[in-house]
Amino acid sequence: MTQSQMMHSSITRRWKRLCALTVLTVTSCAGPGGAATEAPTLEIKNFRRLAPGVVGGGQVDVSEFQIMADGGYTLVVNLRQEGEAFPEDEGKLAEQAGMGYLHLPMGGDTLVAENADQLAAALDEFGSGFVLVHCASGNRVGALWGLHTAIQQNADPEQGVALAQAAGMRSDSLAACVRAALTPEPAPPFGFRAWGSMREVLRNGETQGRVDLASLNGSHLIGVGALAGLSGELTIDKGIAHVAAVSGDGVTFPTPASDAQATLLALAEVSTWKEITLPAIANLEELEDAVIAAASQAGIDATSVPTMPFRVEGTFENLCLHVLNGSCPIADPDGPEPWRLTDATAEGVLVGFFAADAAGKLTHHGQRSHVHAIAITSEGQQAGGHVDSTGIAAGAKLFVPSSK
Repeated sequence: MTQSQMMHSSITRRWKRLCALTVLTVTSCAGPGGAATEAPTLEIKNFRRLAPGVVGGGQVDVSEFQIMADGGYTLVVNLRQEGEAFPEDEGKLAEQAGMGYLHLPMGGDTLVAENADQLAAALDEFGSGFVLVHCASGNRVGALWGLHTAIQQNADPEQGVALAQAAGMRSDSLAACVRAALTPEPAPPFGFRAWGSMREVLRNGETQGRVDLASLNGSHLIGVGALAGLSGELTIDKGIAHVAAVSGDGVTFPTPASDAQATLLALAEVSTWKEITLPAIANLEELEDAVIAAASQAGIDATSVPTMPFRVEGTFENLCLHVLNGSCPIADPDGPEPWRLTDATAEGVLVGFFAADAAGKLTHHGQRSHVHAIAITSEGQQAGGHVDSTGIAAGAKLFVPSSK
């Protein structure tokens, strides 16, 4: 076959494909008065009707987007990842044709519930007409649609897998993702609330009051945070609020005013603690590892819950801490300097929260814990504030919530 014949044959096949799509759009999909009632069939791999008005399958030919739009399609959802071979201008072409476009890249083992939430939001915004959800072969489409449907129906994990398989999912790894996304995390044996985030308060300077301290009642409360305006460090232990505030070149520990507010606060209510005797701890990283191990003994996976409160009672060595003085030195290097205590030996309590993945929210970047101290130094001075580093002498008591 000559090159001219090959080109003519390719054009002919394409013309037949476009004509077939056009016929489906204006005839077989038309209801009374010519209104389309069923999404036109598309020539894609593993084409499947997922729900009324929603279809799924493999990669779509982007040159047919205008015909799809003319046929009533209003949204294209692409699940393929950047490294895969799909037209880089797919989104632009979909929008030029008048359709909405959502690029929701998913791998074969990265499906999470948030993906289903994003799909649901897109359907709400652009789903007035017909919708195409595509990946390379329809496998990921089935997994995502099954998860989306399971969430809508409040289905259990196995029902969700069945729904995904019915929608075209074939891989075991995606089935595991569906199960995981539908398996509720066990409720931790403590209540947790938070106001503000490290990013909002320290980086963005949003230091307004967010919670009245007078509203926080209960002898089982522990917490760490900062007062409104970054006017002091706040530590709550056994329901009692302790404030450390800079005054001149020193620090004071005033009783909180009746109208005092916190701009940043992580708060937990723990009724039952498990006590562990610690060996010598060299630094906060070793303390974090000890918290993970102690939590495991208490029946809690500290790396899977959003945060894990803990307390330590004992002797602290080389204790370094600071008290903010109205600004964050990272966000505002020219602002007032914090008060600092360095390399002290002290007796007292550490109150902290371990969080494996809360940088910018509860912890500074690169750290897994947010820890405050309430202590008396070896010189008899009261000390308290945000702990930057510390060692812990052997024999100290670590307390983590008990699940039993």
